[in-house]
Amino acid sequence: MEDYNSEDCDLLLQIKTGNEQSFRLIYEKFHKPLYLFALKYLRSKELAEDAVHDVFIKLWNNRKKLDTSGSLKGFLFTATKNHVLNMLRNDKEKMKKHILLQYEGDVNKQMPNNVSSLSEYWELCQLAVLQLPERRREVFELRTNDGLTNQEVAQYLDISENTVKVHYYKATNFIREFVKQSIARKTGS
Repeated sequence: MEDYNSEDCDLLLQIKTGNEQSFRLIYEKFHKPLYLFALKYLRSKELAEDAVHDVFIKLWNNRKKLDTSGSLKGFLFTATKNHVLNMLRNDKEKMKKHILLQYEGDVNKQMPNNVSSLSEYWELCQLAVLQLPERRREVFELRTNDGLTNQEVAQYLDISENTVKVHYYKATNFIREFVKQSIARKTGS
């Protein structure tokens, strides 16, 4: 096994018995590479730091159950990857709420008398989405509702990444114009 390291194996054995010095050594050795790994996916220094911190807490709390025959490095990177994926999945809902609150703020600043509520704005957006051509709507919904990347949408729909970008760009422009025109018609502006 290429990731096998007798020093790491010894540290794992010592951690299993509750040796805090061994834990500190593992932390010092792996903190930075795990942080950089998490940062690549989370794109936030604070979130990456939180992810790595959580992984090390999990390592310490579950130390008695550790499998000392495997690779410490492999274990830590796999644990970090799984934790990051869970964070992204769980934060998707928080991000949607944050985006909606941003829209509400933007709408209130730009057109305070034209839109009575965020729900009205959201309904207009949903109407606009329904009017998109089928493929463009699929791309838009996969990107916004499912949180997929351009590359993931391209693979899922078996189209080029550039085609995904074009569909998404045209969809967002259409939705923006549809909402703007609907509000203008409603207020007679």
